[in-house]
Amino acid sequence: MKRKNSSAKRPLLDWVLCRGRQMLTCQVERKGRQYRVCVRPQGARSRLYDKLFDASLNAFQRHAALVAQLRGAGWTSVAYR
Repeated sequence: MKRKNSSAKRPLLDWVLCRGRQMLTCQVERKGRQYRVCVRPQGARSRLYDKLFDASLNAFQRHAALVAQLRGAGWTSVAYR
């Protein structure tokens, strides 16, 4: 019997930010041999930002830069996983 990896769909890094009543999710996900950084409104399928990176370091650095930019624009971190 083949077992499914339950963490396969979970992001490597997942931050939730809010400003007023708006909420955003900023994630780093593994996509095959690449890493996807994406920002989307909480609960939405569409992405405001979506970019693939070949190296995990570049993806995590971009995630950190995006979160810093959002905080500078008045967003507050409310959760991270």
